[in-house]
Amino acid sequence: MDKDRVPASRTRRTRTERHGIGWVDESRRHGRERDQFSMRFAPVIYLAPVVLGGAGIPLGLGLVGSVTAIAVGNLLGSLATAACAVMGPRLGIPQVTMSRSAFGYRGNYIPAFLGLLLFIGYFSLGTVLGARSLADLTGLPYTPMIVVVGGLSTLIAVFGYDALQAMGQWLTRVSLVVFAILSIAVVLHGTGPSTAAHTDSAHHLTTWLLVCTVTFSYTVSWTIYASDYSRYLPADSAARTMFFWAFGGIFSATTWMMVLGAALTTLADGDPLTGISVVLPTVLVKLILAVFVVGALSHNAVNLYSGAMAALTCDLPLRRATVVVTGGVAGCVLSVVLGGPDFQEHFNTFLLMVSYFVMPWLAILMIDFYQVHRGGRGYRWPTAFNDKTGPYRGVRPRALLAFFIGFGASVPFMATSAFTGPVGRMLGGVDVSYAASFAVAGLVYELLRKPARLSRTQEGAPTVTTGPPWDNRTGKQRGEA
Repeated sequence: MDKDRVPASRTRRTRTERHGIGWVDESRRHGRERDQFSMRFAPVIYLAPVVLGGAGIPLGLGLVGSVTAIAVGNLLGSLATAACAVMGPRLGIPQVTMSRSAFGYRGNYIPAFLGLLLFIGYFSLGTVLGARSLADLTGLPYTPMIVVVGGLSTLIAVFGYDALQAMGQWLTRVSLVVFAILSIAVVLHGTGPSTAAHTDSAHHLTTWLLVCTVTFSYTVSWTIYASDYSRYLPADSAARTMFFWAFGGIFSATTWMMVLGAALTTLADGDPLTGISVVLPTVLVKLILAVFVVGALSHNAVNLYSGAMAALTCDLPLRRATVVVTGGVAGCVLSVVLGGPDFQEHFNTFLLMVSYFVMPWLAILMIDFYQVHRGGRGYRWPTAFNDKTGPYRGVRPRALLAFFIGFGASVPFMATSAFTGPVGRMLGGVDVSYAASFAVAGLVYELLRKPARLSRTQEGAPTVTTGPPWDNRTGKQRGEA
C-alpha cells in the first residue's frame, strides 16, 4: 500500500494552506505512512531534549541511570503518541477536535483552550532555545534572535501542513548525518567525570523516577497534536504500518537527543552545548548549532500550527493564519520572560504541568476512540464533529466530570516549585501525578458511561463493525442526501 501513495506536489508544498479544522475529504488526501517518521522526528531535533537529557547528571544519576530513565519515559510516551497518530486518517480532523465526541462540542472548549496554552508555551520554549543556538552561532545578542526565530517559525506555520511535512523530510535527512557524526565523536572521545552515579540507593531511585517522569511528560505531550499531522493521509492507510513509523520517529529522535545530552553533560559541568565543543572542532560545532536552529523552527512552526487548530476548535472567529501570527507574537513575548537564568527550572515545571491536563484528556480520548467507537469505525460521520447542532452538540458532563476528577486525583502527587502535594513530598519531589490522573480519569469515565451503553443505539449511534458508516467522498452517513 505504501508504495502506491503519492507525496505532496511541489505546488502544494509552496502554497498557503487554507483548510482549517474541517474534515479532509478523500480528494485532498495524500502522503505515505512512512512520512510519519520524519514528521515525528524533525520537530524534536532542537536543543530542548538535549538539555532535558542532561538533567539527571548534575543530580548524580550518572550516565547509565540517565539512559535507562530516558528510554523508559520515551517508550511510554511514544506508544501513546503513535496510538493517537493512527486516529488521523480514520477521521480526517485535528486531534483536539476529535474529543468533541466525548466532551461535546462546547464541553470540548476546555481541553482545546488548555491545548492552546500548551502550544504557545512550547513555542516559547523552542524560541528561547532556538534563539540561544542562533546567538551562539552568530555571536549576536540573544533578544534580537528571538524575533528572528519567532518570525521565521510563524512564516512556516502560515504556509501550513505540506510545508511542515516538506521541512520535516529535509531536516530528518540532514539530522541523521549530522548527529551521527556527533555521536561517533562522543563515543570516540569518551564521557566525562560525571559519568558514574554518586548518590545513595534511595536518592538514586528518586532521581531516576524524576528524570523518567519529566522525560515522559515531554514525549507524551505530543499526543494532543498527533493527528494534526496524519489527518491528510488516505483514509485506508494501514494503521499498523503508520503506528510503526510514527512510534519509530518520535522514539528515536527523543531518545537519541536526550542520550546525547546526557553524555555531553558529563563532559562540561552541566552544559551540553559546551560538551559539543569538547568533542568537535569549531566548524562542526557551528554546523550542529545551525541544525538546532532549523530544528527549533520546525518545532515552533508545528506548535503554532496546532495552536491554531486548538483555537479554531474553541470557535474563535478568526482565520488559521491570523491565529498563527497572533500566537507567534504572544510566544515571542513569553520567550523574553522565560529565557533568563532560571530557564531549566521553568522548563521542567512546564513539562510537569502539561501532564496535569493532557493525561486525563488522553485517557478519555483513548476510551472514546478505541473502545466506544471501535477504533474509529463506530463514529457517525466525520462532518458531524463541526456541526454545532449535530450529534456532538452541547456539553457531555460524563467526560468533563471524569476529566476534573482525574485532575483532582493528581493533586496529592504533584511536585513542582509552585506546589508539592503530600505524596509528592513523600516521594522526595518526584511528580507521578500523570499516572494518577490518567488511571482515575479513565476509570471514572468508564464507570460513568456504563449506564449510557444501553441507550447508545436509541440515540442513533451506528452499529457497523466492518468499516466506517460514512462515505469517504462526502463525509456524510451512507445513504444521506
